[in-house]
Amino acid sequence: MQKRKWSNSILLLLVIFLLTGCGKNTPEMEFASVDEAKEALSTASTVEIYTDLYSKRRETKILADGKVAGYVKWNTVYIGDQEWFSVDYTNDVKGEKSATGYGYYDAEGNCLGYAQERYLDLEDGGREPFLVFLDTDGTMLDYFGSKGAWELYDGDGNRIGTGRISRDGVSLLEINYTNIYRTVFKIDRTETAYIDFMDLMAMNEVLQSNERFIDDSPVNTGVQIYETVAFIAILIMAIGGTQWKKKRKE
Repeated sequence: MQKRKWSNSILLLLVIFLLTGCGKNTPEMEFASVDEAKEALSTASTVEIYTDLYSKRRETKILADGKVAGYVKWNTVYIGDQEWFSVDYTNDVKGEKSATGYGYYDAEGNCLGYAQERYLDLEDGGREPFLVFLDTDGTMLDYFGSKGAWELYDGDGNRIGTGRISRDGVSLLEINYTNIYRTVFKIDRTETAYIDFMDLMAMNEVLQSNERFIDDSPVNTGVQIYETVAFIAILIMAIGGTQWKKKRKE
């Protein structure tokens, strides 16, 4: 009987271990150097960003053409064990007021650039809002994104990339017990050789914000784990009790 109790306890601990993600290490970089990883993130044809929409503590991987280049923790990007930059909301970019704006800052708080929603003139004389990217002086770069960050355009308005956020590519365990989503950017590198990864992170922030608005009922990890562990505990006790009764009859 004592042996059976120990077996049940070990099984329960194993379940808790798996569900809470204990034992998971920080995603390890698969590039030879930090500089190589940074370059890959700005030149890859496919960039994948895994982020937890509601947790500020979870560390999730960033991939450049299928290789781990770093990880993100809430709104801060790390390459190896080094903090690269953070993306923070701002409504004032070099004096230009906007409802949607982001600044990029290094570990010391120095500004590295901006993204901001602005109205741009169209060929037909109309005006529409877009997500534009700016250097530290407030000068627009030669590419920009759609308002919802679903598309990326060059300076002439030609589409050169797309951005999508979904649960596709997220493990079943993470879907049930976390709020991790996967953002995928596909970029046509025959049209443009370089898109700053910081700008892709700003687009990711827009996509996440829109997704939170749609999916406003996040997974309560603690409750989900408690319910699962309780169910398994009851199941184990029921099975154990049945086996014990069989042994008594024998």
